[in-house]
Amino acid sequence: MFPATTDYKFAPSTRTAQPATHTAQPPSGSSALITAAVSQSFKTHIKSLPEEIRSKTIQEMLKFINDQFPEELPKFQQTLDKRGIALAENSSETVAVSISPMEKLVADHNCPELITDLNSMVEEFNTQLKHFIKYSEDSEISSYLRENASRRFSKQLEDFGKDIHKRTNQNCEIGRAESKVVVETQKKLDAWHNSVKTLTQGLLDPLLNNPEGPDHNSREKDEALSTLNDIQSLKQNVGKKDYFKIDGILRYLTTNAPRENICSRLSNLILTDFIGGGNLMIFQKTLQRLFDYYHFIPYEGPLSEITDELCESIQIYAAMKKPTGFDY
Repeated sequence: MFPATTDYKFAPSTRTAQPATHTAQPPSGSSALITAAVSQSFKTHIKSLPEEIRSKTIQEMLKFINDQFPEELPKFQQTLDKRGIALAENSSETVAVSISPMEKLVADHNCPELITDLNSMVEEFNTQLKHFIKYSEDSEISSYLRENASRRFSKQLEDFGKDIHKRTNQNCEIGRAESKVVVETQKKLDAWHNSVKTLTQGLLDPLLNNPEGPDHNSREKDEALSTLNDIQSLKQNVGKKDYFKIDGILRYLTTNAPRENICSRLSNLILTDFIGGGNLMIFQKTLQRLFDYYHFIPYEGPLSEITDELCESIQIYAAMKKPTGFDY
């Protein structure tokens, strides 16, 4: 894999916000009083929420801010960038950066819709997998109906990543499809396609952003390289021992190749070989590794895992011929 860099420590200022008390004096003036009250109320509310609800609330607030006040998030990111490295009091460790990797990605790439689109993709994938498991294991319905329903959902699962890659599916391509359905489906697939591209290109941010020399953000570089290595190994683990295409793209980092070219090469490779390559387990594991890198937890639960046994069952049903009388 592309050589990793040395470790580093990055942190914002060691100053931390202190809870307000009855003796705290906000700035003078009614406007300042209102600002302080609203700010403290929001902080208290956020801290009181369960973790999964807190994350969703923060993401929705960030989207609202970006939609209504688009100049604020770039200002906030500039403030973060200006903060130096500072040691935590009485500790050899540095203070953790308050913004999550996913929040940073949203801000850096100006894509407030990313969280919503990823949740939509995970929800639909999990729903289709749930339907397949339900029908394939339901012994109370006739074998004829069970096999045909299982075949339908298995085929949708096998084509899930391919459709994201192509940004279209069978429903869009058949002549009798309603125009409204086609428009909505293509809009959804476009959003998912672009979401995968953003996740992939974000992996290159710590490798391409080098304002302070080769050791700048070295821990982030190591994490990004480790994730790319893990993704590459998914191909190697299914009999492609000589698969080193990601390494090949990373070699361009040592050249003067334009940033856009490197990002485009990597995102196209991930979409072609891993998301749309036709292997359902590689599709699921690739997405999960990207989610893990950004600490992304979907609202409705994690991306469902595909076991060897489940993958084999899906492949068997998907290979069945479409029976007469079933229009899908």
